[in-house]
Amino acid sequence: MAVRGAAVAELAGCWAALTGLWVVLISAVDALEWGVGAAAALLAAFAARAARRAARPDAPVPDGRFW
Repeated sequence: MAVRGAAVAELAGCWAALTGLWVVLISAVDALEWGVGAAAALLAAFAARAARRAARPDAPVPDGRFW
């Protein structure tokens, strides 16, 4: 269960960072832009996780610590 929690945390962190970047880079922040940005960021987060797992399938799942 800890591995699944780490995977969810990895996806959530990536999603939050990408959504934040989207909001910073757009000029008009309205509900539609938030929705499009959040959806695109979620797809990108899943793609980033899949790419990381494909590149190193034996790599441990990050546990949320940066050091």
